[in-house]
Amino acid sequence: MAEQTLTLGLFAYRPEAVMEARYRPLADYLSDRLPDHRVELAVMTLDEIEEAIRHRRIDLLMTNPTHYLQVRSRNSLTGALATLISSQHGQSVSSLGGVILKAAGNDAIQQLADLEDRRVAIPGRRFLGGFHTQAFELQQAGLDPQRDIQVHVTGSHDAVVKALLAGEVDAGFVRTGIIERLVEEGRLAPGQLEVLDPQRLAGFPFVVSTRLYPEWPFVVLPQVAPETVRRVAVALFTLGPDHPAARAARIAGFAPPQDYLPVEHLARTLRLPPFDAMPAFTWRDIWDRYRGILLGLLGGTALVIVLLVMLARRNRLLRHQRERLSLLAGVFSHSHEGVMITTPSGEIREVNGAFSQITGYAREEVVGRNARLLSARRHDSGFYAAFWKRLEERGHWDGEVWNRRKNGEAYPQRLTISAIADEEGRVQRYVGLISDITRVKQHERQLRHAAQHDALTGLPNRLLLADRLRQAMAQVDRNDGRLAVVFVDLDGFKAVNDTHGHALGDRLLVTLAGRMQEQLRASDTLARLGGDEFVAVLTGLESPSDVQRVLDRLLEVTSRRVTLDGVALQVSASLGVAHYAAADEVEADLLLRRADQAMYLAKEAGKHRYRVFEACALETRG
Repeated sequence: MAEQTLTLGLFAYRPEAVMEARYRPLADYLSDRLPDHRVELAVMTLDEIEEAIRHRRIDLLMTNPTHYLQVRSRNSLTGALATLISSQHGQSVSSLGGVILKAAGNDAIQQLADLEDRRVAIPGRRFLGGFHTQAFELQQAGLDPQRDIQVHVTGSHDAVVKALLAGEVDAGFVRTGIIERLVEEGRLAPGQLEVLDPQRLAGFPFVVSTRLYPEWPFVVLPQVAPETVRRVAVALFTLGPDHPAARAARIAGFAPPQDYLPVEHLARTLRLPPFDAMPAFTWRDIWDRYRGILLGLLGGTALVIVLLVMLARRNRLLRHQRERLSLLAGVFSHSHEGVMITTPSGEIREVNGAFSQITGYAREEVVGRNARLLSARRHDSGFYAAFWKRLEERGHWDGEVWNRRKNGEAYPQRLTISAIADEEGRVQRYVGLISDITRVKQHERQLRHAAQHDALTGLPNRLLLADRLRQAMAQVDRNDGRLAVVFVDLDGFKAVNDTHGHALGDRLLVTLAGRMQEQLRASDTLARLGGDEFVAVLTGLESPSDVQRVLDRLLEVTSRRVTLDGVALQVSASLGVAHYAAADEVEADLLLRRADQAMYLAKEAGKHRYRVFEACALETRG
């Protein structure tokens, strides 16, 4: 199959060369994770992005949230696929804001009101963190950002800082993270600029002057195939903060799409596209402008209106009742949710067509029978006791239950039951709404697996490893036992990738992962941290010597030759071992670091061997 090209459009909020260097590894990462696809990076201005969207020249998009709202309003987008997570000194954040800067020592500007009639540099009028967030704060402080400040558009955040340092403007607007990045790059000395109206936000690692808004969305354009969209989502959500692509972009990966309503509220308040249209002329406007005339007209026609209302009221009520009954009958018949009406004792009195489609029972097969015939018998008596208690106390119950179709298949469903009582409070009927959530549960399981397992080998990833290690350590503490953590790093794997390519290297990793997994027990865990690094957690050990046989087998299977497509490949492994017993006061992270340390010492000792971490001494085996 010919390789397909996907173009990732990226908003150039900093110089193009900087953006290219930071995000080119992300495009390469996506190319590696998408079979038969190559992802090209295109760094563009906002106008260039919109032109490219109109001509379908980009397939994936990363841009600021206010621009995303405009793109969404003009194109048939279903929403953001993911939200970027920024990283600063190892701290992850999925929010951004704006920074208002002035030159150090400029005492003439102390608060937002002091910006009136001042020259202010901004990167552009369509930048969220570079203009919109600050404009919103100015408006809340009583200033009109369009009239009360002298805006100087520079084209980029870097140019804003340059203009401010050169004394060309009195203040400057940039997005969060820019100041820290310029200091790290050596292009700005600490203390040269001061932050106006700084906010102290817990857990936010950047200087900020405004409220926070969701970080950049990652958007997939409509022309991309659904299967490709799913693979892009898996690739984004499995990108770890330690991956070279994440480190190059200075991000911690991607999160499920955030709520962009705060950005929409900001855009509506500032009358930004797509909310820049003039509001409709409402009855309130008419009332405010023509109040005197309307009062005169109302007074003259009030009596006539009252008589007409009284005359028509009875007929209108009757007509509304007929329409309501017709509407309710239509809703009952055409609803996509199954509807079941029962007596207080559970005898089914009526069902709709959706009920029959979901359960497989025709109306004639269930009317007159008790609703218990639908039960899959997967819930205990305590569940039903709580069910009836809540239904009697509140008059309704909502939750997930397991029921059985006519063909005997058990399936999960969303069930809402409401009690219908008479005027004296006695229950006359129960109405149940049924939804088949089989596909929802399957999707949840798929997402859970993708979030906790390595996409290449299917082994647990770093997240699931941490959870299982903590559980294993807790079990050791309870049972006065011991466990071992084995850090595995392949020797010579980089040469395989360099000589034969990543595709063959990945197949080698899968083969070796399977071999190592076969050497472990069902109670043990083998996880892939990334690249050619694996970690095994061995449980149920009576003494440290119990692990030696496993280590010898791991050294043997990893050094055994592998033939793929006629190519003979051979690597070895360096192992680092750290033991844990009930009496040890060691955290899980420290235990992993100890095993990692021991592995590096094994490599230094000549590779294809293991080293055991000991408090007083270290032991090496080859």
